[in-house]
Parts: sequence; structure tokens; C-alpha cells
Amino acid sequence: MNGPNWQEGWNPFQEFHREMGRLFESLDPFQSARHIRQFPAINVYLAEEGYLLSAQLPGLSADEVELTVTSETLSLRGERKRPEGVKDDSYRRQERVMGRWARTVTLPDRIDESRVSAHFADGILTVRLPRAESAKPRHIAVSSPS
Repeated sequence: MNGPNWQEGWNPFQEFHREMGRLFESLDPFQSARHIRQFPAINVYLAEEGYLLSAQLPGLSADEVELTVTSETLSLRGERKRPEGVKDDSYRRQERVMGRWARTVTLPDRIDESRVSAHFADGILTVRLPRAESAKPRHIAVSSPS
């Protein structure tokens, strides 16, 4: 028996299923714990004189990112703005994090704040974090009584 082909047009059952899924997601008390997304994604690695941090910041510009550094901590702050003219209830899937964000990274050593530099290109923020002189290994001469 051939019935109407619901795949070609609007499917009320599929729409009902999607809306019920959204309803149950909104009632789930553990939903926020399961969907924690830290923004931005970062890498920190050891470089010649200290550390190098790279952060993915697609869709942002250099003036939309705020950096602060204090001895062993680097903080990044910014805001990813919603597209103009798009209402919240019009989304059918939203995976990109929107709104204000902040990320703080504790570094393994003290940093020389006066020599920290940052570069932003193609959505990637690169921060050079030179170690402080007091954090660098120091050679100690061993003497013996003569």
C-alpha cells in the first residue's frame, strides 16, 4: 500500500519528535554538566625560552580578545557575538558557543610579564610566555676545600 511520501515535505511527526527532544533536554538537571565546553580550545607547550600558548578563536578579531598575565597565570577573555537578525527560537542546532567567555591557564613556571608577546592571525592567537630568570635552571659551581 502506498501512502503519502512524508520524506519529500514537512513531516509533522519528525517536527514533534524534535520538539519533544528539546523539551526533555531543557528539563535535564545534568545537561549543563554533560555539555561543558571550554572556549577557546588551547595548546600550551614548552618553547626555547619559556612557553607558547595557541588558542583557536574563529570569528573573532584581535581587538575582541583581552589578555592578562600575572607571574604564573594567563587569562583570556572575550565575547563571541550572535549573528544579527537570528532569534534564539529559530535555531534547530546550535553547537558554537556564543556570549562572553573567560579562560584562565596556570603555567608551570613564573613568567617574565614584561616580555610576553601575542600575535593573532587567521583565527589563531599565539602568546609567547618567556620564563622569568628566577624560574630558569641555574648552574651552581661546586667547590672543595683546598
